[in-house]
Amino acid sequence: MVPFFLPSTITAHDGRRATVRELRAADAPLVQQFVQALSPRSRRSRFFGPVRELSPGQLERMTRLDGSTGLGLAAFVGDGDPCIVGIAQHAVCDPPFAELALVVADGWQRQGLGERLVRMLLAYAAWTGIVAMHGFVAAANQPMLALASKLGFALEEDADPDLVRIEKPLDRLRGLAG
Repeated sequence: MVPFFLPSTITAHDGRRATVRELRAADAPLVQQFVQALSPRSRRSRFFGPVRELSPGQLERMTRLDGSTGLGLAAFVGDGDPCIVGIAQHAVCDPPFAELALVVADGWQRQGLGERLVRMLLAYAAWTGIVAMHGFVAAANQPMLALASKLGFALEEDADPDLVRIEKPLDRLRGLAG
């Protein structure tokens, strides 16, 4: 049985608070608003191209992970009319391996939100039996490369000189403490 992620509250370096929970299918409009509100630089860093909004298929892939196929965590702010300020996801692409993706709203970058989201995701993935997390980062995305390095990911050259491959083996017990 795949465990569920329990919602939690995190505090950014500047004191702002966000609630983190699993993405759900009903969050698709909020995910679309989040992506549309990102700067062109942030969208390019996450999607590797000049994406302005997500296709219906992309929205479905981001919001219909069931724990066994992956997990999408989103950081929400606002009570009555919530909005997303960060999304971290892993997709099980070749069990027991998964691919990582992260994007944080421009106004929340460099506040520790991305690090907290990835740490939660890594712990969850390790708990569910994922043995390694990998991903691709734009070579020009120095903040993400620095974060990956800080979190213990190995950085490797890719055949595409514009990309860097990141990889981290996961240990089930370390993942729970992460």
